[in-house]
Amino acid sequence: MIVPLTTTKIGEQVRVSCLNCTSEDTCRLQELGCVEGATGTVVSNQKNIILQVGECRLAITHPLAMNILVEPVSKKNNRNL
Repeated sequence: MIVPLTTTKIGEQVRVSCLNCTSEDTCRLQELGCVEGATGTVVSNQKNIILQVGECRLAITHPLAMNILVEPVSKKNNRNL
């Protein structure tokens, strides 16, 4: 099930499915490793969302996170963390 990043819970492991934001924001996220198919863990989901992708933690504003679509992944299928 694909959902906006804003609906995830702390500790949830997700796979980025779609970056549905401006080309500038998409470019910046991709430079930081948040690309379609990347897996990460939600560290915080309050006013801003903190998503850990590999060794990098990305602080993402709520409006931007609403445009990042993700799908939950099980721990045994997640090899990129």
